[in-house]
Amino acid sequence: MIARRRLTLLRHAMPEIDPLESPSAWRLSSAGVVAASALSINGTLAISSPETKSVQTTALALDLDLEAIVRDPRFREVDREERVHDGFREARRAWIAGRLDGRHHTWERPDADAQRFHEGLIAHPAEHVIVGTHGMVLTAWVVAQGLVAPGEEAVAFWESLRFPDVIELSIPLLRVRAALTDADGRHVLIKRTRPGQEPYWTAPGGGVALSDASPEDALLRELREELGAEAEIGPVLFERAIDGIRSERFYRARLISMEQSARSGPEFDDLERGTYDIEAVTDDDLDALDLRPAELKDLLSRRAAPRR
Repeated sequence: MIARRRLTLLRHAMPEIDPLESPSAWRLSSAGVVAASALSINGTLAISSPETKSVQTTALALDLDLEAIVRDPRFREVDREERVHDGFREARRAWIAGRLDGRHHTWERPDADAQRFHEGLIAHPAEHVIVGTHGMVLTAWVVAQGLVAPGEEAVAFWESLRFPDVIELSIPLLRVRAALTDADGRHVLIKRTRPGQEPYWTAPGGGVALSDASPEDALLRELREELGAEAEIGPVLFERAIDGIRSERFYRARLISMEQSARSGPEFDDLERGTYDIEAVTDDDLDALDLRPAELKDLLSRRAAPRR
């Protein structure tokens, strides 16, 4: 089993709002200083967004000098041009829910924010990493990792965050997939076609959400969302590291029923992500497919090979 580490995500405390200054320069309010000081976090590596309120929160929470905090701009808040007006929170809710419109034409996309945040995490390996950051970019990242469902659940997660708030995670974050076979012994796969790229095939599955009771429950949920399927989950086949932050566990599974019209995954609503087609293939078909990851193709091919 892959060894686990700790990740602490720290949403900054309440700043003193100064309309004459950039939000990146806002300092903590007196109440924010008290709240951040009360957190009392210990860890081996403290990193922060360069924004003043985040650096202050991280330093106070760990009882460190400001100079001891590593700054990484990849953990900054969403880049955007925004006036604080009567509708600004509704514009933020729409962005978090993935409902981008004319209000967001100067804003970074949620997937771009989540990607730079993830690259920042990979760049700072340690047994326990503490990251001082911001509510919107933090939410974009947990949604991208499958920890929180997109749409209104993401909005509810963001609105539940306090000033400050602490989220403790075990890393690598676990993703689960099914080596799924139907009643005829065929492999039930997802054919992924991204715009401008050659298609590839992969096993159905996804991230283990914070609300899932177990990895197996997460896999059953993902199979319902991606395939409209019910399945019987069998033993673990293998687990592999994806990067320093994510791992992927593959289960043997048997298809019980499938109704494609019941598919409900959020990925089907984003045309920029391409298509997700369900295909059932035989053992003889495997060699011709770009089946990812390679470990899965090797495993299925070995099982399909005739015994001598």
